[in-house]
Amino acid sequence: MYAFSNNQNNAAHLNKNDHGLRQSSLLIHYKGVGVKYGLLSHWWGPGKHSALAISSNAPSQKSLSLGTFKDIQLNKLSIGFKVLAIPFKNYMQQQIYFSGLKANISYNSSNSTTTIGFHRTYLSGDFFRSDFDSGVSRKWTIFDAASLVFEPLFGQSKKGLEYALPGTPGFDVWDQLLSGFILLKFHEENLEIYLDLASDDNRANFIDLRAHWDHTLGYQLGINKVFKYKRYEILTGAEFLTTRISNTLNPKFNRGDPNSPNFYTKKVYDYFSYKGRRMGAHSGSSSDDLIFLFGLKNKESAIMISYNKERHGIKSMSYPELKSEYSISYQRNFFKNHKLYLNAEYEKIDNYAFIENNVSVSNLFLIGYSLYFN
Repeated sequence: MYAFSNNQNNAAHLNKNDHGLRQSSLLIHYKGVGVKYGLLSHWWGPGKHSALAISSNAPSQKSLSLGTFKDIQLNKLSIGFKVLAIPFKNYMQQQIYFSGLKANISYNSSNSTTTIGFHRTYLSGDFFRSDFDSGVSRKWTIFDAASLVFEPLFGQSKKGLEYALPGTPGFDVWDQLLSGFILLKFHEENLEIYLDLASDDNRANFIDLRAHWDHTLGYQLGINKVFKYKRYEILTGAEFLTTRISNTLNPKFNRGDPNSPNFYTKKVYDYFSYKGRRMGAHSGSSSDDLIFLFGLKNKESAIMISYNKERHGIKSMSYPELKSEYSISYQRNFFKNHKLYLNAEYEKIDNYAFIENNVSVSNLFLIGYSLYFN
């Protein structure tokens, strides 16, 4: 599973002639509610550096979504929801689907905005049909995948459904994740604080959830603060994400090996990756990810400096990877709709590829230019 880490190139997924439109879509809507289809990447979560549910680390994918494309305002409340389905092929060229539901509600006061939301995501496909077919010969479709987001919350409530495994209380073979988040914005203070909690385990019932509340738990914490000085904005931020297994698992209740990795671990779904790139938290399974940000911005330009520490395979590998990355980026606006980007990165990974004392060092310099048509 760690060969799909974004620190390593998976040769089987490289395409020397990969080209085409990116971030292109067609949207049909009425007052922000509608249907969207296109070649897109997605970011679900309050984080700025990484996300648990789905992130834009992977290349753009064919996507179909239904819901709100801007929040609906109801006095001081605003609400939004979206169902997303993405069809793609796994390493065996079998048809699989990502499907997800996101929903949020915000309370807007004069000085702050509080947003509470959740994400429910699935990876499903046609390859396990013989295990639970029950005489049904039709293929698993994108509409079947999308409908999973509305299934009951607990496993026992799914017993007897078409795709429930025989002889189980209602378990299935899908890879699923449920997360809930809170985002606090204080406008006058230019302060933002957020927390996202997620689990990739389907509980059997409420008693199971209460007993195993920390089983396969991952979380993300972040804070961003902007200071104003004359015509400049000083940007600061820090974010921590972890998918490592908890050290506080109660041995009376834990059902699995506490040293086994959690999150993105199923081979048939390419370990939640697309073209060799992780679709969720890019630090991967059994990992943590810490970043500090500092920037300076005015109307014409912006400069951002970051320091990132990651650990991969913390509790599942003899020699976890230890990554340190320094990055500096510069953006300059000129004329009316033109932007120039410069980015330099230095990265060092100790125990690279989980080999003791193996060191990887890389340097990267990027130049970008954009022209916006209105």
